[in-house]
Amino acid sequence: MKVKPFNNSFENHSMERLILAVTVTLAILLFFSRFSGYFVSSSINISIEPKKEAKILLNYQPIIDITERENITAEIVNTGSVEIYEEMMVRIYYYNRSLRPIAEYFDSPKRLLPGERSLFFSVFVPNEIGTYFIQAKATYDGKSTETWRRFDVIIRPILQPVILSPEKVPTYVPTPVFLAPPKLSVFVKNVTDAFQDSFVLIPITLVNEGERDAYEIKPYLSYPKALEISISPIYIKQLSARGNITFLLHIKIPKDFQTGLYQFVFEASSNETRASKEFYLNVSARPIDLSKDIYEKILSIEYMLSQARTRMNLLELRGIDVSKINSTLVLTELHLKKAKDYLSNKKFNESLLELEKASEKISEALIEMEVLMVVAPKAYLEYLIVAIILLTIFAIIIFIILYKRRKKKRPKLLRDLEAESQTSE
Repeated sequence: MKVKPFNNSFENHSMERLILAVTVTLAILLFFSRFSGYFVSSSINISIEPKKEAKILLNYQPIIDITERENITAEIVNTGSVEIYEEMMVRIYYYNRSLRPIAEYFDSPKRLLPGERSLFFSVFVPNEIGTYFIQAKATYDGKSTETWRRFDVIIRPILQPVILSPEKVPTYVPTPVFLAPPKLSVFVKNVTDAFQDSFVLIPITLVNEGERDAYEIKPYLSYPKALEISISPIYIKQLSARGNITFLLHIKIPKDFQTGLYQFVFEASSNETRASKEFYLNVSARPIDLSKDIYEKILSIEYMLSQARTRMNLLELRGIDVSKINSTLVLTELHLKKAKDYLSNKKFNESLLELEKASEKISEALIEMEVLMVVAPKAYLEYLIVAIILLTIFAIIIFIILYKRRKKKRPKLLRDLEAESQTSE
């Protein structure tokens, strides 16, 4: 006879009762603590530090025509945690070797709650082509934030659509096309400041506003004889219609050069036309603090670097090897970086030395690019001549190998005699 065990069922019932009792107890404690606060604190204090912060967003056109307007939308966003009282300002700069403010726009002060936005619209009408910079700055409760953007004003070619009458069938008769001759224009800063025992860099932009390309352009400069001057490039093979090229004028002022205002005349002459522009150099005594002067030189070299990179890319699209030019521009960037480091440490003489080296390197790159524009068609001919020489050498080697193999073979008469002797034996 077997007896069924009952201990397991008894233990299971005891465990269920224990779990139920613990659960009921915890529920009672939580309910009691909500009203009494003995076990759990009835309130938790959390303090958040107020944060005042904002950011600016800009909407604009990076490239516009000289006849168009630049519509600028500046939007400020309160990204902080408290209300701010802000005032927006938008300033336009024209860049020609240095930044020159030419327009300012101010918005009325406004209060912004956290997360709110405020829009400020302004319209700028340019009066000349070139590079412009936008500075949007907002001040709020003793703090400020700002952002910078760049846009270019150019001259776009006018495309005139041909409207055909629907009742007339067009006749495809070729008509002569008369394009306007090349027209050169010179753009340079009117007055440039310079100091004794120093140097100055002046970018001069030449624009072809005509409808035909200009060829064989040579620059000329009228200047005081006591100055040491170099200009690069010294020759332009071709300047396309509506295109532009920038010359870099390097002027070294002696220590004993007399202070004053001096007149310069720059002239560019092509095979069909010419253009000239006068500008002035204001020479004064060298100051102790050269921070502003060095900063303007840095901006000039950075502008010339961007122009050189653009022209180098055009050469590369034509299939021209630009590795040497790229190496020269990389060295220019290294010297420019060192000049900036020296400027931040107030080492003006070292910074000027690095800037002069950067100027020399970028002048070399500009000259090398124009040389490649002239000799590039001959490069393919040189490659063809080398290929023909290599093929000729290869053919001679194959001929020699075949000739030696043929010589090693025995004559047919000897082969027949050897065959007869073997059969007779």
